[in-house]
Amino acid sequence: MSVFELFVLSAALGTDLFSVAVPIGMNKVRRLVIIQSAVVFAIFHIMMILVGYHIGHWLGSIVEHVGAYHIDWQVTSVQNVATIIGAVVLAGLGANMIKDNLRSQQDMAAGNPLRGAALIVLAASVSVDALAAGFSLGMIDVDLLRLSLILGIVIFAIGVLGLGLGRKLGGYIGARAELMGGIILVILGIHILWTTIC
Repeated sequence: MSVFELFVLSAALGTDLFSVAVPIGMNKVRRLVIIQSAVVFAIFHIMMILVGYHIGHWLGSIVEHVGAYHIDWQVTSVQNVATIIGAVVLAGLGANMIKDNLRSQQDMAAGNPLRGAALIVLAASVSVDALAAGFSLGMIDVDLLRLSLILGIVIFAIGVLGLGLGRKLGGYIGARAELMGGIILVILGIHILWTTIC
């Protein structure tokens, strides 16, 4: 794949992250947290696409020997289950942001969804598409170093842009920015869940 194709693929894989990062950024996230979170998002995307690539490459070699391709259902099922889990996580994060805002807590760090286990689960849920893309890439010839570098840079930039934009919007909207961001995340989670199940 060319550098341009890898940039396009990386940008496409970052769309989920961007749509989630903007409402989370409205939670008055500090700049250092934005940078740290963007690094975690980039690392998870790289890990997921590499895992998917190696599994896809391994399955591709088995298929060549067997002579038949029988993994479509399994890949789709794994992706659907992961998408459902991700949707529930998003809705849960949104509900938590709404709850914190309605309690009118002054300590914004307490409601920060970009810490510890919550950040890890969020990063895993928004990088599931990279796992599925990796399965497909495992069937073709790809420079993994170039793929990892480009994907990491693009996802980092998307994470910083999304969280930073949300932070700016949160500053304009004021005290209820966290509430709006939470509502958006709940709606997004429900929408993803609905479209996956139906």
